[in-house]
Amino acid sequence: MSDSDFSANNNIEKYINTFPECHTISNLVYWASSVLQKYSIDSPRLDAEVILSHLLGCKRVDLYVHPDKPVNTTIAISYKKDIKRRAQRIPVQYITNHAEFMSMDFYVDERVLIPRPETELLVEAVIKKSQILVKKHELVIVDIGVGSGNIAIALAAKTDNAKIFATDISPDALAVAKMNAQRHQVSDRIIFLQGDIYKPLERYGLKLNVDFIVSNPPYVADDEFPVLQKEVSFEPYQALVSGQDGLHMFKRVIADAIMWLKPKGFIIFEIGEKQAQEVARLLEDTGYFKEPELIRDYQYIYRIVAAQRRW
Repeated sequence: MSDSDFSANNNIEKYINTFPECHTISNLVYWASSVLQKYSIDSPRLDAEVILSHLLGCKRVDLYVHPDKPVNTTIAISYKKDIKRRAQRIPVQYITNHAEFMSMDFYVDERVLIPRPETELLVEAVIKKSQILVKKHELVIVDIGVGSGNIAIALAAKTDNAKIFATDISPDALAVAKMNAQRHQVSDRIIFLQGDIYKPLERYGLKLNVDFIVSNPPYVADDEFPVLQKEVSFEPYQALVSGQDGLHMFKRVIADAIMWLKPKGFIIFEIGEKQAQEVARLLEDTGYFKEPELIRDYQYIYRIVAAQRRW
């Protein structure tokens, strides 16, 4: 442990030890908000309320309805520990094991990336483009790098004619994804496979039979990772970082996509900020795809690249 880490931990203990003796909802939230504010957490009050309502098994609004309600000692002690973890920049989603995606509740922990709102645009793009493909049989979708399962599960839940093959190199991530699939009762619609990109698909006879290849791949460059928000450092490194330029996984997925996609099938990526033109060029350079479509997120940043196979 470095001197700075030691000092930071001592400071956390100093503030944590101001824990109130009277364990009411309002006292605990006020204390937690003050601690998190001292550590420059972006939304100290919100995080304090989210963590406490999770421990109490209630809605955030209930904290305001009963501010003077006593909190039992066991929960208060757990709250103290969780606020210390948040002060150390552990993401709220890992503390509560909860993340929302497409209005669905997903279990998450340090084995998987935390689903982001921007990724919902990828799901929406698949649903929209699936209407272009007039089909009397089920759509075949391949989700590469399934992580928590948020993309595959949302697609399974929001389409009625899709069979989804979800691959990931991490057995830990697949364990979480399978848990979430069971939670949302779509396990029968998704085949989870461990392995590198397309390798685990080979025994399923899917070559030239896939309607959609979708992926939210690692897209952070090596030298960008150290300067990212501290919370991101708790997420799986291999699910974030992709070589010196952040494009390594895009190149690998695109290189063999033509072996799997049907004529007029789609490949759809989530991309990092400022990667739109590079990923579009990678697709165009193959000669197999129509001009890629670039889709902006809610902050008007290009976040999705979609391309249709020509033939």
